[in-house]
Amino acid sequence: MSNFELTELRASSVWALSRMRDRIQVDPEYQRSGEIWGLDKRMLLIDTILNKFDIPKIYLHKFSKPKVVGGKSFDYAIVDGRQRLETMWAFIDGRISLSDDFESYWAADIKAQGMTYRDLAQNYPDIKTDFDNFTLNVVAIETDDMDLIEEMFSRLNEAVPLSAAEKRNARPGPVPKATRDLTLEGFFKSKLPFDNRRYRHYDLAIKFIFNEDRGAVSDTKKAYLDKFTEEHATESKTKKLPALAAAKETVGAMASIFVDRDPLLRSVGMIILYFHIFRIAKNEGWLSKITRRKMLAFDKLRLDNRLIAESDITEADYDLLEFDRYAQSPNDAIAIKFRLKVILEQAFGKKKNIEDL
Repeated sequence: MSNFELTELRASSVWALSRMRDRIQVDPEYQRSGEIWGLDKRMLLIDTILNKFDIPKIYLHKFSKPKVVGGKSFDYAIVDGRQRLETMWAFIDGRISLSDDFESYWAADIKAQGMTYRDLAQNYPDIKTDFDNFTLNVVAIETDDMDLIEEMFSRLNEAVPLSAAEKRNARPGPVPKATRDLTLEGFFKSKLPFDNRRYRHYDLAIKFIFNEDRGAVSDTKKAYLDKFTEEHATESKTKKLPALAAAKETVGAMASIFVDRDPLLRSVGMIILYFHIFRIAKNEGWLSKITRRKMLAFDKLRLDNRLIAESDITEADYDLLEFDRYAQSPNDAIAIKFRLKVILEQAFGKKKNIEDL
């Protein structure tokens, strides 16, 4: 049975946690992205602390021996409380300030609206000291079993509105790791015109892996991706998934065509279509026929067709109109297959039966 022990962390004031922040890994693999909170919520947390209200527990994973990541050594990793800790540190660093309507419930004469941490130190040093000394309820989890840590993260965040991709990333088994591995490829790092906030890259990556695993256009609604993740949950997270290697090959080919932060990749629905085009071309041996110019020409064809439809819909290309209409269902296999059939034929001269996609 795995060792699993919970203890209260001593010296757990706001200032103490700030001083030890270099020893705390904020982004272990199971964690959600940073800075999910908006500015209003971050200001509210600082207001809460200054007004001496309670805040929820913070959970840290205490390593049995220091963990080295990217050349840095860590003694702890955040399991729950990342947004709170990063908000406190941002205030101490001067990156956020008090709200313009801040009000102290303990001293009516305090006029600290809009003040930074440094402003408090200069104008209200006692208030700044109270903030530093505010005691946080920090629980240290001592175990070497990462499955238990990931399970605890998942349970602690059950009532938190995590995105589907964030929840899947916290599950055991090889699928979350394969998803993260795929997003390290150049296509994700430089070609996509959006970042990984709320794990948008992870959501794309698992769809790529899932489709490669199925070897065909597949429905990528949440239920199917969750089931795929759970089907492998009892396997070792280090297990190699053949679909990952196939997906890496496909996105490698995509990276050679798209430009950095390519505007052609603004739409997730179009990215999925492009992935299938490259996947099919890879399998059929016509990758050299794919050019960015053809994809740009197809975009212009759609735009021109919409303008024609505005004047006289009977003169417009019905398939292109349906292509645009089906864009509202980016995870539905039937919609994806229809759109893929249209773009393959009109942009690349490849006629396909929907049943064969």
